[in-house]
Amino acid sequence: MLKNLRNKFLSLCHVTRRLHIETKFGKNSFQIISKISKTSHKYPYLWLRDNCKCSKCYNYVADEIDIDLSKISDNIRPSKIESIDQKTFSVLWNDGHESQYDLEILYNFSLKSLHQLKTSKKHWNKDIIGKLGVPKFNYIDYLNNDSTLRSSLESIKINGAVIIEGVSANSNEISNLCKRIGPIQNSHFGADCLVTNSLSFKDRAYTNLSLKAHTDTVYLKNSAGIEIFHVLKPAESGGESLLVDGFYCAQQLKENHPNDFEILRKLDVEFNFLKEGVYDLRHHGPVIELDKLGNFVQIRFNPYHKVNLDHLPFNDICDYYKAMRNFSKIIQNESNENWISLRQDQVLLFDNFRILHGRAAFTGHRTLITVYISRDDYLSKANVLGI
Repeated sequence: MLKNLRNKFLSLCHVTRRLHIETKFGKNSFQIISKISKTSHKYPYLWLRDNCKCSKCYNYVADEIDIDLSKISDNIRPSKIESIDQKTFSVLWNDGHESQYDLEILYNFSLKSLHQLKTSKKHWNKDIIGKLGVPKFNYIDYLNNDSTLRSSLESIKINGAVIIEGVSANSNEISNLCKRIGPIQNSHFGADCLVTNSLSFKDRAYTNLSLKAHTDTVYLKNSAGIEIFHVLKPAESGGESLLVDGFYCAQQLKENHPNDFEILRKLDVEFNFLKEGVYDLRHHGPVIELDKLGNFVQIRFNPYHKVNLDHLPFNDICDYYKAMRNFSKIIQNESNENWISLRQDQVLLFDNFRILHGRAAFTGHRTLITVYISRDDYLSKANVLGI
């Protein structure tokens, strides 16, 4: 039956080239090809049928899918395909159902999402980031212009960090800044955490001691996504902030110590935060997490919290310590450290899944407010803005 529709398919492909999107229909599949991104993907016809947005298949009041896949055969096929206009085509299915499709919407559901997975990140060390510094944006523009918000979040996605300037030195501003992205992620530290050297919380951060590069909340399944720092009162001396690109360091480990990289990628260890009678937080996972494509997802690295290895075989424990020793040396190498002195009018946002942070020792009284935004909320806003 598809052979009889060959001319209509060719006409449809010709029309859609004006949008730089080409469609191809085969015996068992449907293909979308983007001429701009030079990407393509093939789908079974069941996928195309599942993406029907007619009133019978989609509840527009609830904005939800309303398709019962148990009633659609795996052998669903087009009986007739017609081009409606430059970007719309209709399908009469062999079960009698009729659908209309917008090619741009199909592209957004398919090739665009695949392309976003390939968005390049710029891994950096001190020399690379030192040439341009952490990207900076104006606070008023950030609050009022979606284009500035988009550029800010894109900078976090690419570089891992961004600084917003021109912020008043009061504790309320950080909440306004967060609202542009999403709600504050609550934790055992509280929603917004005031960090001073007063030992109000039993944690090294609440002293005037230095802090080695680390990521926060490694012991939580849903670790903090975006971390935000605002120095309300700087120290008399010292207290500079340290940033290290964990993905860059992990790549260095992979290139120079591939066996150690594999150990930290594969071994399932227990990260925990234990305060007797108060907290017992635990999460199992690798130090270096990758996705199915081999891209870096998250670095869980915090030398101040115990990692439980009791469940591992003897040789794995030995391998883990060797691998962590080499990874620590790379992270603590001065060539990978980017030190910055945050002013009172500056707010630092960084990706806690990627960027390790630390602090220099200081004298005097220092007040910093820090909050978290969940990774889900950050990625949701980024997707909405087309990043």
